[in-house]
Amino acid sequence: MKISTLTTGSGTQPRGVGRYAWYVLVVLTLVYGFNFVDRYIFIIMMEPIKLDLHLSDTELGLTSGLAFSLVYSLSGLVVAYWADRGNRRSIVAVALAAWSGLTIICGLTRSFGQLLISRMGVGITEAGCSPPAHSMISDYVPSQQRALAFSIYSIGLYIGLGGGFAFGGWIGEQYGWRAAFIAAGVPGILFALFVRLTVREPERGATETAAVDAARYTTREALVYMAKRPSFVAYMLGSSLFVFAGAAIDSWAPLFLMRVHAEPPGQVGLWTGVLGSSAGLCGSISAGWIADRLSVRDQRWNLWVAIGGIAVVVPGTLLFLFAPVHTVMLFYCLATFFNSFYMPPTIAITQKLMPVRMRALASAVMLLGYNIIGMTGCNFVIGYLSDLWADSLHVDSVRYAMAVTQLAAVAGVVCTIYAIVRMPRDFREAFAG
Repeated sequence: MKISTLTTGSGTQPRGVGRYAWYVLVVLTLVYGFNFVDRYIFIIMMEPIKLDLHLSDTELGLTSGLAFSLVYSLSGLVVAYWADRGNRRSIVAVALAAWSGLTIICGLTRSFGQLLISRMGVGITEAGCSPPAHSMISDYVPSQQRALAFSIYSIGLYIGLGGGFAFGGWIGEQYGWRAAFIAAGVPGILFALFVRLTVREPERGATETAAVDAARYTTREALVYMAKRPSFVAYMLGSSLFVFAGAAIDSWAPLFLMRVHAEPPGQVGLWTGVLGSSAGLCGSISAGWIADRLSVRDQRWNLWVAIGGIAVVVPGTLLFLFAPVHTVMLFYCLATFFNSFYMPPTIAITQKLMPVRMRALASAVMLLGYNIIGMTGCNFVIGYLSDLWADSLHVDSVRYAMAVTQLAAVAGVVCTIYAIVRMPRDFREAFAG
């Protein structure tokens, strides 16, 4: 399938990002922060939840990984189809209110089954955030500034990390893990109303300087289009494997510090929240700034930036796991800084290369890989191996389970380099007459 029915965008050359566009970007970044607060509260409270509900590490991994990420990713495809046709602003606002309400319900659960179902509900509704938000950002921000825009948007992850770890850890230590979930849900419901009243739906393709594809595609046509671009499939798989490797320190570092180094939840939450959010914020901005400048010559530099980040994450994670206790937070900061490098440039290049009416679905496909291969795969593997090795390695079982996951980064680099080599051919064919 070739790109068809070309029309011009707004008809004018974008000169930069206007004030209102920056405002929308900030609002969407805060929504993205709410998208992660409950996830990081779950992470920082995994040990108390395990003890209270009598769970195994495998059950923790399933609840934080499979139960959440599987339904999140599959629901994202449905939301993306809606977002490529409907009002994206309203989708984001309704989804925010829904997942905030379900986060409160997570705090009321009394068994593994109830918690599992509640987390699945949160996953379904949180899928309403990124696909429509990515598409909106692309219509507010010109292509030459999109990597930076997506790096700013990615800061929401680290806002959620800081809030979930530091605030959630403190609330959980003082009042219990249930109170932490309830405290996280209420502000999101109020902010959803604010989003609905103050954010405008942008014109599709408004910031494009070249001809844009105005055709509507069925989901099948769009998925076939993507599947026929081996470079897209390869870098989607590659970056998903980067997520697999990076999720070890992102999702399991607090439990590792509490279990192996016997640190209290409040202290772990404070240090990982403050240091992790600061390192991730700086890394995300750096990745976007670097990618925007290098990709002016060649869009594939976005992928080289992602590779450069994971090349530091792996040794940083291994040093965090095996270095003396007084240096572990230094390596936590190093790994978290570079762990933020993969998402902004890979989302930016996807939004640049895909037709306007496929952008939300393309983001959903990317997130499908990130969550099914990356988060779900990593959390299950670490949980399973930690349980498997517990009798012989005791508390160190989680240390070695986390270390094993770093092998995925090697396969991810191979896939991404293949995408870099293949991409010119794929998109010459796509834009051929």
